[in-house]
Amino acid sequence: MTIKATSALSILAIWVATITGIAVADGGYAVIIFAVLATGAVGVSAWRRLGISRLIAITGTWSAVAVAMGGHTSNWWISVFAFLSTGAVVYSVMRRDDALIGLGVAAAWLAVGIASAKHDGAAWMCVFAFLTAGALANTRGNDARGMSAILWWGIVLGVVLAGGAGWAWLCIPAFLLTSASLGLGDFRLPRGLEWDLFERDDDGDRVR
Repeated sequence: MTIKATSALSILAIWVATITGIAVADGGYAVIIFAVLATGAVGVSAWRRLGISRLIAITGTWSAVAVAMGGHTSNWWISVFAFLSTGAVVYSVMRRDDALIGLGVAAAWLAVGIASAKHDGAAWMCVFAFLTAGALANTRGNDARGMSAILWWGIVLGVVLAGGAGWAWLCIPAFLLTSASLGLGDFRLPRGLEWDLFERDDDGDRVR
């Protein structure tokens, strides 16, 4: 049983972002607790190939934490939802090559990071970034679904940057509109921990 490169790179991304956030903010050390938890979420499945999609999603999520902390040290607490988002992505039905789905997750989180770096009152948007990540990761999606998240969360970011934290509530319809584009027939519950090393994926590939 060997550690897959995408798992190792995901863990590296978590810690590079964490250390960068602490260094730039000159504080917020509590973020380390949730970085450790996120590392554990990835680490227990380090033998399984996460794929480029999950790597992009996790990198975007934790980069957002670093960006948010760079604006306001108190924003470290969004790492709580970054950890939850990491778990949702790792133990999801996301296909390994669904790069645009991963970009959709990253876009939602980076919108939160940038907006909350400028306006401290926008940090609560991370709750809906987490919900968006869970919705995207747990559907066998197509490129249009990732693009939908990028579009709606990009609009939210632009409005919040221009109008202030009072417009942060737009993250709620962004989440709802992204979720509505998923299609109920395509939604699947997470697989959870994969105890059987030889069980086939839904697409017919063996778990490696």
